[in-house]
Amino acid sequence: MTDWLTYEWELNGERATFRVDMQYWELLPVLSYSQLVYVCVSPKNPGSKSFSQLEQYAFRQLRHRLLEGLADWAIHVGSIYSDSLRTLYFYAAETEAIHQASAICRRAKHLAVTCAHASEPHFVTYYKLLYPNDSKLQSAENAAYVEAMKKKGGDLAAIRRVRLVLRFLNEEDRSAFLQQVPRLGFTPVRTFFEEGGTHPACCVISGFSSLELPRLNRFTARAIDAAAPLEGMLTEVEAEFVHRY
Repeated sequence: MTDWLTYEWELNGERATFRVDMQYWELLPVLSYSQLVYVCVSPKNPGSKSFSQLEQYAFRQLRHRLLEGLADWAIHVGSIYSDSLRTLYFYAAETEAIHQASAICRRAKHLAVTCAHASEPHFVTYYKLLYPNDSKLQSAENAAYVEAMKKKGGDLAAIRRVRLVLRFLNEEDRSAFLQQVPRLGFTPVRTFFEEGGTHPACCVISGFSSLELPRLNRFTARAIDAAAPLEGMLTEVEAEFVHRY
């Protein structure tokens, strides 16, 4: 049983695709897999900014051999892909997995491959890097929203007003959040209560953004990061539609 989530986020200033097996959020602490094994793969030419077709094929072959060769020794928990770097992450209980991974990587052709490991009794890479926080989770929702707008013929690059709905446990937390809104580059639109919900104190704020995914992710992250200490959550994103001509 697996539970894979894919989302886009920026890493070291570069757009990247993250993939993480969410099931290990609860499983890792009860497993004895405390050795992190990670394989970094890049084009053979250090100056290349992307993988050639041959290198893409070689990477797929390497990935298949790693997943197959480590199946009895390690668990594959996630990966991060950018244009010029692809990293696979595994956790293992025995150091034999490290030797297995190194042997597989040494046989790789047409690629620059680095295999490394570290002791991670608290699984920092999984919980802090791979597993999505609220802002990263929202990026998956943003991607679906952007794709729907694109299919309707929307102009993703056009700047338009974007409205966000946030919900809080009480009026005091909502008020504290709204005090930060101008500094964050948003404008308060309205407040309202929804009886019966766990977070009944709601507000709508707006700002300006394109629907290009990296920019929209940064836009929603500003609101999410400000609301999180007040136990607030972003629940809706709505953007004005702009036709692509």
